[in-house]
Order: sequence, then structure tokens, then C-alpha cells
Amino acid sequence: MMKESQTIAAISTPPGEGGIGIIRISGAEALSIGTKVLRHPSGNPIQSWPERMVRLGFVVDENGEPVDEVIFFYFKERRSYTGEDLLEIQGHGGYQNLKKILTTVFKAGARPAEPGEFTKRAFLNGRLDLTQAEAVIDLIRARTDLAQKVALLQLRGRLAQVIKEQEEKLLALLVPIEAALDFPEDEIPELQRNQALKEVKAIRRQLEQLLASADRGIILRDAATVVIAGRPNVGKSSLLNQLLGEDRAIVTPIPGTTRDFVSEIIDLEGVPVRLIDTAGVRRSNDPVERAGVEKARQLMDEADLILAIFDAATPLTPEDHELIAFLSTKPALIILNKTDLPVQVSVESLQAAFSRAKYLLISALTGAGIKELKTVVRTELIGTEGLTEQPALVTRVRHKEALREAIEVLTQVIQGIAEEWSEDLLAVNLRAALDALGQISGRSLSEEIINEIFAQFCIGK
Repeated sequence: MMKESQTIAAISTPPGEGGIGIIRISGAEALSIGTKVLRHPSGNPIQSWPERMVRLGFVVDENGEPVDEVIFFYFKERRSYTGEDLLEIQGHGGYQNLKKILTTVFKAGARPAEPGEFTKRAFLNGRLDLTQAEAVIDLIRARTDLAQKVALLQLRGRLAQVIKEQEEKLLALLVPIEAALDFPEDEIPELQRNQALKEVKAIRRQLEQLLASADRGIILRDAATVVIAGRPNVGKSSLLNQLLGEDRAIVTPIPGTTRDFVSEIIDLEGVPVRLIDTAGVRRSNDPVERAGVEKARQLMDEADLILAIFDAATPLTPEDHELIAFLSTKPALIILNKTDLPVQVSVESLQAAFSRAKYLLISALTGAGIKELKTVVRTELIGTEGLTEQPALVTRVRHKEALREAIEVLTQVIQGIAEEWSEDLLAVNLRAALDALGQISGRSLSEEIINEIFAQFCIGK
């Protein structure tokens, strides 16, 4: 029997104590298994299975002994989450109780579900396309309200619809070309190149708009990396504590206290941000501190945004100038801290090196300027446009690369139409663009990659 045809079962609620725990059973044998393990409150077997009706009963073991009082309901094939018969049993929460129910279900004929297998079956049975299936795990793992809203829009098919529309337009161009090549004796109209050129350009424009949203969408899903950098004792750890709203980092007047890095994820006005407080950037003979400085530089190289912090109450030092030179080509916000003291560093003194950077004056001690800083960081990371109002949003690196590939191929098609390439060569490129989009929808992905995607899910989903 093929693995995909076997009936599966798993606990779908998190481990630990709770009011209820949910067991899912999906597959052709779901009702047969339900008949074996479920009884009416009277103790009689279940004879009828009305669809989507909540009912009270008992789970019994192979000897007919009660295991737990439960409620249960049944979904028929195409109306279920997985696109096949699905039975859900809700028992009392708690590891031992749910484990006993699940063991009973396994003995009745189900096998343990693999991670993400319920959603994988929904995809394979056409209930969800791959972008919607991936949105399920994004919804579960969303760290902020905005990320949750975007994941829900993906689950409802916003991106899927846009990709499907472009796939259909490419097919409409491709089918008559391939038909003319396969059946040259039939009178199939020739490709109208001027009209095709307009349509391909429109498709490419739509994909370019999607690609432009990718970096912001990926940040919402994966969290942006924001590194706090500066020489020792300029207030990096104090700034981290202000942004976290708690004393997470040690703050002392002794330079070099932070020798490694401190990392926390926060909800910054709807954007998930991984904040990293690095070791103070300076020259040192201490091998441990030198390693910390090297790690700080590596983190800055990889950051989505750097908060470059300077002590406004002290003239710029050689270490400050070294940091300025290092950051001159990197995405950075320039922050002058300790403005509660007499200021000795002006914005103008930094503008030669950071002509395009934004500047903020703060006091990490008093909290002055922190609210404005949060707003500016959010704007730098995802802009000011309402992400949930966009037609669609790309949230995965995989989608981004597939879009780039499709755009590159369509650019070649546009060139080919203008240069009067043969129709068979145009067909090859149109098919390549269609396959690139199929990597997003899942239509042209290999089984191995699909399995890797669903392996990221938790068991029971």
C-alpha cells in the first residue's frame, strides 16, 4: 500500500496539560477506525456518521474498556481539511490521556502521521496550493500581529491567485504555439507577435511588482536582523534594554563589559526584529575581546539594519572613525546617545561619511527619542505602505528566487519577439517561465523539495 493512501493519525494540540486535546484521523479508513474506537454514551456502537455534527461519546480500547469521554465529528472527503475522510476526536488534555487515545487509534489501523502530513495531503489533493500550505506554518509561527495578518492572507489565497493568473496567461500564449508546432498540417493561427509582446510585458510587470515586495515580506516571516554597534561604553546595552523594555543586558561604566553578543526577538510596531547587542568595537590585546569584536563585524556584515551608536557627550574618537569607515557602505541609522548630557558631537560632523543615513538623537538613560527610533527602524525595514492592503506579498526566499528566474526568462522572450526568434525557441522560454512560477505554486516542484518543505511542519498539522 502506498504511504499516501494509508490512514494517518496524530495529536494536533501542543504537549502539556489543557482543557482539551485533539486527535486527527485522516484517510479512507477514518470511519472504519472510528467505528472500532468510539461508542455512544450508552455504550452502543456508532452506526451513522452525519457530516460535521458534534457528538458526545467514549473512546474504548480493543477490549471495549473506556479510555476517555470525548466529543467527535466527521468531515467527508472534499469538505475536509485534507481532502479525504477526516475524523477529529477531542478528549481531555494531558499527555498520558492523549497518548492512550492515540495508541488505541493506531491499534485500530492508523499509522503515525509524519510532520506536516495533514497539510501535505491537503496540497496533494488540491485543497491548497503550495503557497497556502506554506502559509499554515507561517500562521502558526507568526511573531507579531502584522505577520499573522499577512500569513492569513496567504492562507486565503492572495498570492496563489496572482500566481495562478500569470500561469494562465502564459499558458494562453504557449498552447497555440505548441499546437502549431505539433500539428503543422492543421490551420492553427500564427502567433500575433505584437499582441504577445504586450501580454508578456504585462506579465513581467506584475511579477516585478511581486518581487519588489519580497524583502519586506521575508522580514515579516523570518524577522529582521538589527545589530546595535559602537565602541565600548557608548550605551549599546542600555539601548537594547530600552527597546526590550527590560534589563536584559548588563550595563556598567566599565568599557568592554559585553564581550560576546546578546540577542532577543521583539515585536517592533508589528515587525519581528531580532535585536543583537554586540561587543564594543575597539582594538584590544585581550583575545576574548578581540574574538567578540570580530564577531560583531561579521554580524554587521549580515544585518538588515545597523544601529550605529555614538556618545554625543564625548568628542569622536579614533575608534569612532574606524567604525564610520566600516559602516559607510552598509544600511545604518546613526544614533547620538547621551543627549541628556552636554552634547559635544554634532550631526554635521558625521554627515560626510553618512550622507544618506538618517540621524536620531536619544538618551538611552531617560528614554528620550526611543519612540521615534522605533518608528524609523520600522520604516527602514518595511517602508510606510500598508502591507496587508497589497494585492499579494512574497514572504519566502524560495518564492523570491523563482520570481527572479521567471522575470529573467520573460525578458528573453521579449527580446526574442522583437528579434523575430522562431516560435519553437519562444515556446521553450515560455515553458521555462511557466515552470519557474510552478516552483511557487508547487506545480513543477520535485517530490524531494516538497517533502523538505512539509518536514518543517509540526506533527499533527
